[in-house]
Amino acid sequence: MADKTEPRPAGTHPATHPATHPPGSTPGLRAGTINSRHLVFFVIAAAAPLTILVGFAPLGLMSAGAALPVGYIVPGIVYLLFAVGFTAMSRHIRGAGAFYAYITEGLGTIVGAGSSVVAYVGYLGGQIGFVVACGIFTSSTLDSLFGISVPIYACALTIAVLVTVVGYNRVDIGAKVLAVLMALELGVLAVFCVAVLVKGGHEGLSLGSFSPSTFLTAGLASVFVLTFTSFVGFEQTAIYSEEVVDPRRTVSQATYTAVTVLAVVYSFCAWVIVQAVGPSRMVDFLGGDPSELIFDLNSEFAGEMMTDVMHLLIVTSFFAGCLALHNACSRYLLAMGRTRILPTVLAKVSASTGTPSVAGIMQGALTFLAIAGFALTPADPYTQVVLWTNTPTILAVLALQILTSIAVLRFFSKGARGEGLWQRLIAPSLATVALVVALGFLQANMGAMTGLTTAQNLLFVVPLVIAFVVGVLRSLWLRSHSIEELSA
Repeated sequence: MADKTEPRPAGTHPATHPATHPPGSTPGLRAGTINSRHLVFFVIAAAAPLTILVGFAPLGLMSAGAALPVGYIVPGIVYLLFAVGFTAMSRHIRGAGAFYAYITEGLGTIVGAGSSVVAYVGYLGGQIGFVVACGIFTSSTLDSLFGISVPIYACALTIAVLVTVVGYNRVDIGAKVLAVLMALELGVLAVFCVAVLVKGGHEGLSLGSFSPSTFLTAGLASVFVLTFTSFVGFEQTAIYSEEVVDPRRTVSQATYTAVTVLAVVYSFCAWVIVQAVGPSRMVDFLGGDPSELIFDLNSEFAGEMMTDVMHLLIVTSFFAGCLALHNACSRYLLAMGRTRILPTVLAKVSASTGTPSVAGIMQGALTFLAIAGFALTPADPYTQVVLWTNTPTILAVLALQILTSIAVLRFFSKGARGEGLWQRLIAPSLATVALVVALGFLQANMGAMTGLTTAQNLLFVVPLVIAFVVGVLRSLWLRSHSIEELSA
């Protein structure tokens, strides 16, 4: 495919002008190809609600019991607070780097460069983990439903190639694929929820999960490790700011919609799961295999046929998440190519599809090679590979969200820019405090998720620290050689 190579004059300011790009790259991603619905699809697909509820809600029940729905409401509120400042700043900045672009504008190019590499490493780990997990469920589904035995890593490598191909195509085509998958995903959850409600749950319906006393539940703090993770990916609304119709309105609208939809879907479905289990058999159910809990409940209330459908849609849910993460990673690579943190060839955009060309192919190749490498090791695909690759993602995203909130505060401290006190100061301040507390909960309770010691868990921070240092050193090198770092 031919790539656009016309340069755009350097030196425009990212807060008020479109992104600037290095010579030989591109004047920008294809504008006007995405609307607010597409953005919502990308965010919800990245969060993969069916995967979260089937794979992680049972673990949350083991910690918080009937209080699990509250565990999703709290991060929903925190991220709505975060979205206030995030979307306010998005009205003044455009670029494919999202957190990276915001941190650079608010805290400077050196911190921004470090955060850009952290963001990419975090999302790359998430992409690898999601593709391996998709391979696990694809292999299992092919075997259980069709009697076809395909190795996990053969499935994962095939998925990595498919994701790269779909991601290379026009971004609105990818959005349509995600829209179909998301509709099916939410549809099977809706059938399960309606079936439970119509039958009155196992022992009748109760709103006890939302009583004030649930906030004092002993395991609620540790469940935040899982529930905050469930919202990872909503920054993707800003990643596509160059490609959307009316970015000032679309990014804000899509962000609020996506966070609200996720909070409502997660908390409501968690409440329905509590009703389906019932108080009298909570202990017995959670004593079994947590990975089969939702499938067992679905068979009980909605029937075996719908459970077979759910097995299939778990695969498509993971695929949707893989595609959304691939798009995010390729745009971070493109942004770092534009700013010269990485080679400028990564800033190339396909003339025919308007999507990152070299960055997209490189992202697919890195994912493929990493998975092929894991296939040669004795590491367990789920309990080790998936956890090892996704834990840095969670840490990176929370750390970047904190830096972004601080960047928002500093950005608006230089001038109101037409934003109110709530948007530029109060909400970002509250979000910063809440996210710091969430990161503290994550660090304190990480062992419950990884099964490792505190010292071993600290190793997950190492690649992120190295990534930050690499970005900072590269920025300092560019500055020492009087090479201008352009905007993302």
